[in-house]
Amino acid sequence: MKRFVLLAVLLFVYGCAYSFVGQNSSMMGGIKRLYIDNVVNLTTQPNLQIYLKGDLINTMNLDSRVSVVESKDGADGILRVSILHYVIEPISYDESGLSSRYRCTIDAKVSLISKNGEELLNNREVSSYRDFNASGSVDATEKARREVSKEVIKDLADKIKDLLFVGF
Repeated sequence: MKRFVLLAVLLFVYGCAYSFVGQNSSMMGGIKRLYIDNVVNLTTQPNLQIYLKGDLINTMNLDSRVSVVESKDGADGILRVSILHYVIEPISYDESGLSSRYRCTIDAKVSLISKNGEELLNNREVSSYRDFNASGSVDATEKARREVSKEVIKDLADKIKDLLFVGF
């Protein structure tokens, strides 16, 4: 009987502490209002910065713990992101020696600055990649490259968001 009571008490105590992961976490520095600065693209691949900034805004807007603001004046913190590398490289070949599978990798550096100028995150590197198959035609392979590049950018935005939250 004592074991049953002890088990019941333990279940009650641990059950009260249960919560979903990430639910009670907050952004570094307690930031609630975030300004996302224009993304800097240091690669030769055009428009990556436009896609990444859009995905960052969308990803942050889906999270109730933070709101994205349109000016630095109304922000508790500023997010700065630079895209460092965009690489498409073959990772497997067919029997004739032609590339049959490629990897798209995008690397970025991320900084988070509080409204009083404190660097909460300084040039932290984040990377994402996806693999894709080469098709029979150059046009189909190029289309696959464009689509996978957008997937990598979306994943990079998710990784950046996760990086900004404490206790996630």
